[in-house]
Amino acid sequence: MLLEIDPIQPEPWLLVRAIHALRRGGVVVVPTDTVYGLTCSIGHPPAIERIYALKDMEPKKPLSMLVADLRMASRYAKGISTPVYRMMKRVLPGPYTFIFEATPDVPKIMLRRRKTIGIRIPNNPIVLALLEELGEPLLTTSIRTQDNEIVNDPEEIERTYDRRIDLVVDGGPLLPVPSTVVDFSSGEPVLVRHGRGDVAALDLFD
Repeated sequence: MLLEIDPIQPEPWLLVRAIHALRRGGVVVVPTDTVYGLTCSIGHPPAIERIYALKDMEPKKPLSMLVADLRMASRYAKGISTPVYRMMKRVLPGPYTFIFEATPDVPKIMLRRRKTIGIRIPNNPIVLALLEELGEPLLTTSIRTQDNEIVNDPEEIERTYDRRIDLVVDGGPLLPVPSTVVDFSSGEPVLVRHGRGDVAALDLFD
């Protein structure tokens, strides 16, 4: 099912439909400030397994975590030092993914052979409103073709997954550029991917 929501001023009565689907353990496609993502609530392990199955992914492959704020992030990520916290507060919400060592609150299915988690606070009114109402993170992964091309057309996504997912939230067109990824899990910042986020704004690299 395709659900059109205003990307600037999301209608609360429409957001409720997506929230109900997520609380029931559904898989919902939502827009971010970079790409559309398959998402589910962190509290529903069967939904996490569905996402892995939908993308034909092994659990060793990472899912990112969408959070409403840094307070929520600190429950699931270790090693957010004061300088890193200040940097994140300066650039977020925004098109960045920051990788940290995971806390025990991260579902074990996501941590096979891996002890890290990618944290995102996307600058998108729809997903931020969903996160605020849910009060817990969404786990997410981008939607790609077999040729690894990003799919950002909600109608194409709906045709592809059909009844295998619960809902596609249409928040309008997005440019297919992923987030910038920085890994802090070893203590020092490592630029993993230069995406939409401005690396210079992080003030981490010469």
